[in-house]
Amino acid sequence: MEKHYWQLTALLCIGLAGIAQASDLTDLLRQTLDNPGIAARELQSQAAGEDATAANMRYFGQASVFAGQTRYESPRIVGVFAPGVTPLPVPVSNDITQYGVNYHLPVDVFGSIAAERKQAQAGRATAQLLERQETLLRLHQTLGAYVRLQALAAQSQALQAEQKQLEVYAGRVREEVKLGRTAKMDLSLVQSDLARLAAQQAIFSGNQRAAIAALKASANATNPVISSTIDVPALQDTDAQASLPVLLANEQQKAADAANQKAHRNLYPAFSVDSQYANFNGGGLATQPHNIWSVGINMNIPIDPVGMKSASAASQRANVAQQQAQAAQADTIAQLATLEANYQSALGNAGALAVEVEHRQEVVAIQREKWRLGASTMDELLYQERNLLDVQYAYADARAQAATAWSGMQVLLGTPSAEYIHSLEITP
Repeated sequence: MEKHYWQLTALLCIGLAGIAQASDLTDLLRQTLDNPGIAARELQSQAAGEDATAANMRYFGQASVFAGQTRYESPRIVGVFAPGVTPLPVPVSNDITQYGVNYHLPVDVFGSIAAERKQAQAGRATAQLLERQETLLRLHQTLGAYVRLQALAAQSQALQAEQKQLEVYAGRVREEVKLGRTAKMDLSLVQSDLARLAAQQAIFSGNQRAAIAALKASANATNPVISSTIDVPALQDTDAQASLPVLLANEQQKAADAANQKAHRNLYPAFSVDSQYANFNGGGLATQPHNIWSVGINMNIPIDPVGMKSASAASQRANVAQQQAQAAQADTIAQLATLEANYQSALGNAGALAVEVEHRQEVVAIQREKWRLGASTMDELLYQERNLLDVQYAYADARAQAATAWSGMQVLLGTPSAEYIHSLEITP
């Protein structure tokens, strides 16, 4: 019944023009995936992935190459002098050149690097979830603007049909006023309703411009061709535990816990293996190079009051993240319940209104005939016309509200973008 009604309400024609064009909603949604906001989140996700890779590579240590040449005011020993080992005579020179390589390998005894690695992994997961959230928000923006345009187009079509009918009434009433068959009051009533419809059309035009601006921002499209039916996909099962806000809060809690562990473990002794290979030459004499190498184990015991305070602050931030995760779960359950209630009520309301539209159309047809025959007043006829128009407005709004509520749930549930678009493609 609803589908039959929408086929009867032809839409306000919006021509193809503008920066980008799309023939239907799914095309617009695919264009939305190229939104700069989504691209920015994707780059942030890639950067977070690089951070996670870098944290993993901390286990391999780091190497450095050094080289230098120094001139002294008096001769100095070239290289390192070891009694009984360094051949005599001991080489000395005012000009000494040295080059070599150092290697530092941390030994993660207390898990500082492991905590940093966990923090980076949580950061990468958070960035990926934020990318998905940004994508869904942009898709939601596109769908919301599109269904708003659909509703406005249907409402504008109904309004224009009513305007034409009132103009017919006005023409007839003017003739009857001239002939003295009716009072001028009837003409005033018709003119008053025509003025009201003109004001409503101006409001529709302003709302339409706002919706097109939103569509331009999300999908880089202006003046798209709008389909005649507002599709409302069916709801799927909801799981607040797997919802996007909860997943985000959990990853942020993991990052805060890892940062807390890292801050505390940095207060423990740090162990490392350090090695060096160096070559020394004095006075540019390549025939007398002195090569040395060394390998050692080092321990660094931090005495850092600032680090202790930072660790205490990190503990507080970890507690905050834990509370925020619990709050996010409770809030998401409430938001999902609200959106589901909005969806069901809007869909049920649309079904009832579709029946009422048909009933009001029959009532108006009867009232028009009665007025033509002189069995009804103009006031009664205009009252029924207004009722029909109001119900047509409400029906279009109800369908749009149901589609918007469905989309809002997808944002919370973190539905993959491909699945989001596919749900609208298969909607009957």
